[in-house]
Amino acid sequence: MMLNKSVKLIKSTYLLLILIGFLGACSKTTDNPVKPDPEPPVEPGGEITYSSDYKYNLNVIYFVPKNVTPNPDYEERLSKILIEGQNFFSKWMKHWGFGDKTYGLLKNKENTRIKIHLIRGPEDAIAYSTNKPIEELVNKYFQDNPSAKTSDHFLILTATNKKLDQGEEIGHEVPFYGVGRTCYALDYPGMKQENLGKEGNISYKATVYIGGLLHEMGHGINLPHNGPSASKVNDPQFGMTLMGNGNSTYGRTPTYLSYFDAAILNNCQVFSKEAKTFYEPVTAKVNTIQAKVENNEIIVNGTYTASNTVKHITFKNILAEDALGYRSITFTTVPGAGNTFSVKMPVSEFRTKANMGYTLEIFFHHENGSKTSIFYPYQFVNDQPVVDFGDRTMLARTDWEVVGFSSQQAGFDPAKMLDGNDNTYWHTSWTTPTPHPHYVTIRTGGAAVTAQGLSYLTRHDNSGNGGKIKDFKIEISNDGNTWTKVADYVGHLNGRQYYSFNGAKTFQYIKLTTSSDYEGKTHATIAELNLY
Repeated sequence: MMLNKSVKLIKSTYLLLILIGFLGACSKTTDNPVKPDPEPPVEPGGEITYSSDYKYNLNVIYFVPKNVTPNPDYEERLSKILIEGQNFFSKWMKHWGFGDKTYGLLKNKENTRIKIHLIRGPEDAIAYSTNKPIEELVNKYFQDNPSAKTSDHFLILTATNKKLDQGEEIGHEVPFYGVGRTCYALDYPGMKQENLGKEGNISYKATVYIGGLLHEMGHGINLPHNGPSASKVNDPQFGMTLMGNGNSTYGRTPTYLSYFDAAILNNCQVFSKEAKTFYEPVTAKVNTIQAKVENNEIIVNGTYTASNTVKHITFKNILAEDALGYRSITFTTVPGAGNTFSVKMPVSEFRTKANMGYTLEIFFHHENGSKTSIFYPYQFVNDQPVVDFGDRTMLARTDWEVVGFSSQQAGFDPAKMLDGNDNTYWHTSWTTPTPHPHYVTIRTGGAAVTAQGLSYLTRHDNSGNGGKIKDFKIEISNDGNTWTKVADYVGHLNGRQYYSFNGAKTFQYIKLTTSSDYEGKTHATIAELNLY
């Protein structure tokens, strides 16, 4: 009897320990997020050995949310897509004279498998509708595995189990875009290189998502949008640029990298076989610029200074209605002797003319992979370019001062418009915003001045339209009390802009008053303001 009681006590104690252990295990699982899988895919015969001829290699990550399973054969399928992508990039680098180079990948000795880091997310896919939570997990993974990081560039492919090749649309429940040197795309079941160029929906989906993958990867290796010129778009050797609408043409109809793309990639970290310093901050400035239209060409000449060697200069023409630049027309040249530049841009190469606003972006390709840009607005009128952004003789701003303004954000006061620094600017308050109109009033020192027009420079530290002035008027005065309206004007999105007074005007005070901005919000900004 005592023995039976002892056995029962032992059994009860054992069951209690099991229960405590089980509850402890559940508690541990709940309290601690799922950690990234350490790596490594293994083939029969052992772990794969990866190597590369490149000093820096693209970090490729396969991200799997909690409620998603890795798609079958993802290592094999994605490896083939990215190795074929290497060949595509190499073809166009050679075509444009940059030699046999492409983006670096860690690969097996058979050149059939690339290094892919598998990272599992602790939440369902809906938690990863933006890039931030994925980025945090990826950063943690490489902090824990610092030797695994092979460059500053990341391609993150998120798994989805939806069958796009059967016609089901995924939408944008996961990131599919480029941010800085990181880009996001997705992997769906059956997304295969072999489906490119076939008939039907499966081929269309392969083009959209494989072409889209390479397009976004282009952003992750420094490429902005740009489109084909008129002579290229219908040429079977070229067709559509990958960084234009190449996600709808890649593998189906002619698709290419532009000379502009190749000039950028020539200085990209993951295209280098040598250890170098990349992406340190640089500055560049256009010192002089002349522009004209002659013999049906836009001709631009000038001089510049830069803190890091400029290898190429691109003249990128961006439509006002295409601010992201998908249809932009580019002309890329090498710098001339003595830090000079010169380009002739045939009007026949522009695909959109009519009555259209354009911005010319002068894009400096620096040796360390960084880029700087300076913007000049112009327009087409009745299919012909009207170019008036050449140098003017600016007035000396000795003793000029801001004597009135509607609003300012701390640290962004209106005096920034007169400090000679293109990188500082006046910005109306965003902590206590007020609607248009906004105004700024300037006194031109102790005496009146005579000017033909006004110039101002838009801020250029953001890629959006924040506070960029659209509609405004200019008034002048000799005493700061009685004002005469000069005219109403429409501002441009980017660059140094000139607004004629339609004849010389003499005054001591000038007031600029806004009525709208390009975001349709409440702000106004100006980097530099002057008279000519």
